[in-house]
Amino acid sequence: MHGKPTHPLKAVIPPSILPEAVLHPDHEQIDRHVMTYLLNTWEWPSEKHKQAFISWKLSEVVLFMFPTGEAERVKLACELLLLGFLMDGQFPPHVTPLLFQSLTKADYSDKNTLSTNASIVSSLHSLLTSPEMTVPVTTIDSMHAGLFAKFLTYPNSAPILEAYLAMLDCHCVPSRGPSSLSSLKEYLVFRETDVGMPICVELLYWTDPALAGITADEKRMLRPLEKLANYHVSILNDVFSFEREWQAAEMNGEEGGALVNGVAVLAGEVGIGVEAARGLCVRLVRAWEGEFVRLKGEMQVEGRLRRAVEGIERRMSGAEAFSWRTGRYL
Repeated sequence: MHGKPTHPLKAVIPPSILPEAVLHPDHEQIDRHVMTYLLNTWEWPSEKHKQAFISWKLSEVVLFMFPTGEAERVKLACELLLLGFLMDGQFPPHVTPLLFQSLTKADYSDKNTLSTNASIVSSLHSLLTSPEMTVPVTTIDSMHAGLFAKFLTYPNSAPILEAYLAMLDCHCVPSRGPSSLSSLKEYLVFRETDVGMPICVELLYWTDPALAGITADEKRMLRPLEKLANYHVSILNDVFSFEREWQAAEMNGEEGGALVNGVAVLAGEVGIGVEAARGLCVRLVRAWEGEFVRLKGEMQVEGRLRRAVEGIERRMSGAEAFSWRTGRYL
């Protein structure tokens, strides 16, 4: 999937060599369920915010990445990742540039400090580790308490929720941003957690019943492919979102407004303009695809491992398919 002819990045990003992405067969039902819940439960400050969220079709990123997953599990995965998106408050600058959304409609326009954000996330840690001793106080608490409880009715779900909270922790780091990262290599390590890649790694094996029995040794074998997929998804996301994030950082020079984007990191590291850096990032993404295909061919795996490799591949092609289709970056 290589975007509509009118897409502004059509001439910048060459076609992928990966197989075409497909949506989950139950995508309409899953999307309807998750969106209905979030639209009716999250505290939206205005109809404008809600309509922006609807227009981006964010559930498609999950439905493209995990098309072989069991429907009820994919539904929970979709709910978790979209709730994480709302927590991060990544609305375009003309809607709101907050890092985290405030707890009530009245406070929605007040920007939270990182210490406030850390307090919010700390309460979520308590809800996960000590649910019987923690009483949900806010809408954010209640939504997470209910979601955590649903996940924990399934075996092997704890690593997913731990990875989710680690992502939110990452967004409360005072030094978050390119100024604390001296190289693209450091940025890629940081970005794996920042953009939620460990969650997606765990979700692949958790949502697909055929991969439920995958062993720790098999996961170690697949780790080089997972790393390539994480880099691919992270940097391609940076390419698509650069203009929006650049504008948001310009509007918010104070706490919480740092530009966290690989294009900017690479431009600063090698001393080139951002357009040239974006072109290099695109070439890196396609080079990682080539390396993935090479390693896949060398492994020559069958059965469950082959299905896992194809699932990792779908994480890359699915995330890209979403990026071409969503209106979030336009």
